[in-house]
This record gives sequence, C-alpha cells and structure tokens, in this order.
Amino acid sequence: MMQKKPDSSIQVGGMLGEGVRVEGTLEFTQTFRVDGEFKGKIMRSDRLVVGEKGKVSGEVEVNSLVVYGTVEGKIKVKGALEVQPKGKIRGDVSMVTPALTVLEGGVIEGTMVMSKGAPAETNPQEKQAPK
Repeated sequence: MMQKKPDSSIQVGGMLGEGVRVEGTLEFTQTFRVDGEFKGKIMRSDRLVVGEKGKVSGEVEVNSLVVYGTVEGKIKVKGALEVQPKGKIRGDVSMVTPALTVLEGGVIEGTMVMSKGAPAETNPQEKQAPK
C-alpha cells in the first residue's frame, strides 16, 4: 500500500497556539495557523488557517483563508476562501478571485463582494473624479 507523501511545498511560517491571546499587527509570508485568539490587523500575508478553537477579530488581508473557527471583522482575500463545517465568518468580506467554498455547516454572516481582477472597492464615495 502506497502512502501519500506530505506536500513539502506548504511551509508553516508560524502558529498561535490554543490558550494564547495576542493583540497587534501580524504579517507573514508563509502559512500561519491561529488556534488561540488574535485581535488586530493581519496584513499583506499569505495563507491564514484559523483552527476550530481559533478566533480572529479585526482587519484581515490575506492571499487565502481557511476557517475552521471564527473570523470577525473586515476581510479581504485575494485567492481562495474556504469555510469548514464549524467555521464562522462575521463581517464584510471582499474577494478578488471568486474562489469560495462553504462546506455544510459553515456560516458567513455579513456582506460579500466578489470581483474578478482588481480588488473590490470598499467605499465608492471615497473615490474622487479626476481634475
């Protein structure tokens, strides 16, 4: 029987463990997993995985997002967004690439804007006409 080799292309850049609470700004270039609580900004980052007991609240801007736990706030995803059966997203979600997967039991409460190509405008009134 052949066993599947682990995917060596996925590199975990860090982890916030269960029972740990952090506030602030987080940036990372690889996969980061949250099993504790994070409050603040996650900016210009690659792949974020929120574990079943993980909770992220604030502003999130990532290339891809996998939610097993809870994410609340303003969320921008450039690539794929995956909500697992116990996953919950509450807030405003904007996606550049419409690659959304919500498994049965997963929840998204709030607004969702999907656009192909350029990032979605969060507040069109802020844009001024050229002079």
